Amino acid sequence: MAIGASIYKVNINLSNFNTHYYEDFNLTLAKHPSENEARMMYRLLAFLYCAHSDLQFTKGLSTPSEPELWQKSFSGEILHWIELGMPDEKRIRQASGKSLKVSIFTYHPGKAKEWHEKIKGKLIQNNKVSIHHFNVVENGPIDKFVCKGMRLSCTIEDNHMYLGDDNQRIGIEVLQQI
Repeated sequence: MAIGASIYKVNINLSNFNTHYYEDFNLTLAKHPSENEARMMYRLLAFLYCAHSDLQFTKGLSTPSEPELWQKSFSGEILHWIELGMPDEKRIRQASGKSLKVSIFTYHPGKAKEWHEKIKGKLIQNNKVSIHHFNVVENGPIDKFVCKGMRLSCTIEDNHMYLGDDNQRIGIEVLQQI
């Protein structure tokens, strides 16, 4: 018997001082069986960093032809394609061909730096692509908030995100690579 996705409910208050976007979200996150809790939380961070009224989680790992998140127009055009991890050059080119904007979020310190060094020369001419790195700098790890019913708040200001609940908070530096 196949193992299904684990479902998590998230109530989160977002205050993004960079874009002046303030919203309360009631989200349902599905964690793929091959995904760990930290990766699921990094998906949530990418959602919060790019938050928009039309931004949606996709089927993610279970559907390789889709990104982690996307924003679509009313006509179905992909406006923003958001990847998590270290996609290869072919996937980035495909995303650029399908979308007006591509954002890639990395989170593994050593591997992300090596990947970025290898790929940056190939992407420098592609003005659709931006690469960001999540670096937990204060009170990590990121998966300490995980429970079936999360109540969180997130503040974004300059290149920092602060994620917390009633008892604790972590700081995440968001470094733009390209």
